[in-house]
Amino acid sequence: MEAGSIVLQVDAGAYDRRGTIVSFMFPFAVDPGVYPLTDEGGNVNPLQIDQANSGWFILDDLPAGASAEFMLGMHPVANLSEEAQADGQVSSQKDAATVTFSAGGNKVLSYYHRENSPPEELDERYRRGGYIHPFYSPGGVVLSSHMNVDQHPHHSGIWSAWTRTQFEGRNPDFWNVHQDRGRVDVDSMIAMWDGPVFGGFRSAHRFTDLSGEEAVTALNEIWDVKVYASPLGDQAHVFDLTVTQTVNSDRPLLLPEYRYGGIGFRGHIDWNNPGKCFFLTSGGLGREGHATRARWAHMGGYSEGELAGFAILGHPSNYRFPQTMRIHPSEPFFNFAPTQLGDMSIQPGIPFITRYRIVTHDGEPDAGLIDRLWFDYAYPPSVTIKLH
Repeated sequence: MEAGSIVLQVDAGAYDRRGTIVSFMFPFAVDPGVYPLTDEGGNVNPLQIDQANSGWFILDDLPAGASAEFMLGMHPVANLSEEAQADGQVSSQKDAATVTFSAGGNKVLSYYHRENSPPEELDERYRRGGYIHPFYSPGGVVLSSHMNVDQHPHHSGIWSAWTRTQFEGRNPDFWNVHQDRGRVDVDSMIAMWDGPVFGGFRSAHRFTDLSGEEAVTALNEIWDVKVYASPLGDQAHVFDLTVTQTVNSDRPLLLPEYRYGGIGFRGHIDWNNPGKCFFLTSGGLGREGHATRARWAHMGGYSEGELAGFAILGHPSNYRFPQTMRIHPSEPFFNFAPTQLGDMSIQPGIPFITRYRIVTHDGEPDAGLIDRLWFDYAYPPSVTIKLH
């Protein structure tokens, strides 16, 4: 686009907006990069434009029903002022097995882009990558676990797998790797980036059917993860997970009715004690929320003596939203499980897409705050582009 500037009109809609993640598509091509966004008071903040021609920024404060205008300078900048970056540049650090993302210098999550290293108590079936662990509260409390030799070692932080399936006349199980009927592995890290508004990655996984005479790739999976620049300061970390699955065949992957399967969440090993772990759903239920439907669910507890937790916000576009939940009766395990409502399938040529936003925090959960963040996620502010 030619040099100049445009005006963004942002409308809050029906909800109060505070520390809200805003995104929009440009109607014309714009080079990816970071651009200065100036509000009506002259304050400059970053707008980050991605490879998909979408702009992203953090909206500080806008009451319900109100609108605001921002001037967008169309000259990308290498760096904004330290003040503009102070709320948490997202950066990454990569080693041989993991990549770790931080916001404002505080760790948010790590992802296994290569294989893990199982302890000697576990055999090679547990060697895998393609999952998130650990992820953290803003205060640095670890919220997840993996390779727990005493309890469900196949549970891996935040991971994706289907349990009861039918594929080409066979019955692979991609969840229970110890049954040798299927597994999920990382293929490659497709892209990775840092930024003043968000950092993240895109990676590829494969679901391998081991239930026949030969191993067969049944499903291809793409993870898109965005880690945001502390939109609520030290009150919460926020990151998004979008999972896209496509069958690797001209035949569908059938998913019969079952109580769990999909994207799983395993809490900290200290939470294996039911007295140290609790749940809360958008319907106000605890562990008894199992098999009910909810917009969001929360898991938390005492990890190494510190109270912290996280909420999983479901997007309205998800299949069978609001989805039913698998809440374990005694263990720190959660799963939005749409297969509880009946048989499903992933059909050839039709991507199956699931979206969640994860919010981590310290202390007790604030249901009002989680509700507000869910409305931000589900019904974000609208943006109108005006040529200036």
